[in-house]
Amino acid sequence: MMFIDVVSNPTADIEFNSLQRDNQVINNVGRFFLGKRLCKRKARTIQSQSHQSSIFQNLEVNETIHSLNQQGIYQNLNLPEPIIKEIHDLALATPCHDPNNTQFSFHVSEKEQVMMETGKPLDRGIYTNSTLSCSTIKQLETDPILLAIAAKHLNAEPIHQDTQLWWSFAVESTLYERRQESQRFFRDIKNPRSLTFYFYLTDVDLCSNPHVCVLGSHRRKKLTSRFLRQDHSIREISQHYGYANITSICGKAGLGFVQDARCFHKKNSPSSSDRLTLELKFTAKPRSI
Repeated sequence: MMFIDVVSNPTADIEFNSLQRDNQVINNVGRFFLGKRLCKRKARTIQSQSHQSSIFQNLEVNETIHSLNQQGIYQNLNLPEPIIKEIHDLALATPCHDPNNTQFSFHVSEKEQVMMETGKPLDRGIYTNSTLSCSTIKQLETDPILLAIAAKHLNAEPIHQDTQLWWSFAVESTLYERRQESQRFFRDIKNPRSLTFYFYLTDVDLCSNPHVCVLGSHRRKKLTSRFLRQDHSIREISQHYGYANITSICGKAGLGFVQDARCFHKKNSPSSSDRLTLELKFTAKPRSI
């Protein structure tokens, strides 16, 4: 304990007040850092609790972010079997519609009959927002780990922009049509700060014309004048990014992957079997000025 003689030391009162102020400052600083540590601990606890409610319990967020940063894509976002079955059964039981005519709806089991009656091929069947409002799809839209990946990669609060569920139907096409279709690579130039999660709900192999992406194409942005167009030939893409980086994503039903919108990719119509895909898109919340 410190004793200050205020009688023999005329400046003692000043020193004593100064000491009190110093102690107060120290106490305030201590409380600040203690509060900061408690806030961080609480945030980690909340995050841990929210992640426990995620469908993707075994998904490593940092590994996913590293792959997105390096390659612009990450695979192995696998859906549990009950969720695969629920969404697949929903798609079978609910009418979809022609992308060019929302009034023309049909069940997927009726597509052959519809094509015979109209004399026109059906290459896609899209589901309406009422179908997408099912609880399972809504659960995916708000999954805490998917949101954490989007937030960390976009470096912003993620905003759910769009959900789509659609069939890509196997259609007959000429060799010329298949070659023309295989040439078209594109990326989202209107909203580059976005991230899309894809989930296959049917088995997809090379004969199902899988989703094709160009690894690392979100980072290398040279030859700007060439890339002002919306789509690009496989020759241009392979010359600039390397043919080895053009990757087809195949897998069993339930396979999911996430892709940076800046990556070049292409979607073809299946050549031998129908493909059912769920797509969730998130964008970065605009920063306030």
